[in-house]
Amino acid sequence: MRWLGGIVLVVTVATTACSRAPEPRQYEVRGQILSFDPQRSEVVVDHEDIPGFMPAMVMPYTVRDPALLEGKKPGDMVTATLVVEEVNAYLTTLTTTGHEPIKTPAAGPLITDADILRDGDLVPDHALVDQTETPIPMQTLRGHRVALTFIYTRCPIPDFCPLMDKHFAAVQEQIKKSPDLADVQLISVTLDPQFDTPAVLAQHAKKLGADATRWHFATGNPDDVLAFAK
Repeated sequence: MRWLGGIVLVVTVATTACSRAPEPRQYEVRGQILSFDPQRSEVVVDHEDIPGFMPAMVMPYTVRDPALLEGKKPGDMVTATLVVEEVNAYLTTLTTTGHEPIKTPAAGPLITDADILRDGDLVPDHALVDQTETPIPMQTLRGHRVALTFIYTRCPIPDFCPLMDKHFAAVQEQIKKSPDLADVQLISVTLDPQFDTPAVLAQHAKKLGADATRWHFATGNPDDVLAFAK
């Protein structure tokens, strides 16, 4: 499989003297730290429902101040303040309230060096289906340039899944206008396969104006999706 390259998306936001960005929203997050990456100022939290915003989920969050991660460790129970702006979301507080054994099955190291594909490696096949319930084995995509990302339909974080959807929608439009991109295929793989059934993904694809011959939304058995993601 060859990966799509050479397409640069430029998003320009026009403002006027009388326009004003929406006020940032704030939410309280309660959950457990599964892992964190100080170099990326990112923490993965298995959190409870965030009322009025999103259901319980395992999510990576950026921290505005890297010092918030100091002294934290996997298993810590935390409360945090999530700030959601028009195109960004981040944590401004992260307070440890206790510590418990990690129970989430996917909380351990998911990716090892052996999982990483190298230049020239073939992407292995897994039992994934698209929004039309059509199997999409990787071998059918060989010879195409492919852009692939991971999303889930319930994700409201503006700089995560919704942004990926916007980028792919823009790429789809560029493909239509450029005959030299006719071989390109787009794949959005759900991170929430238990909720994102083919029927749910079909509605999401319709909302985005996705061309089912070009832009595939993939789901499947949770174990198969996890194996493919690795």
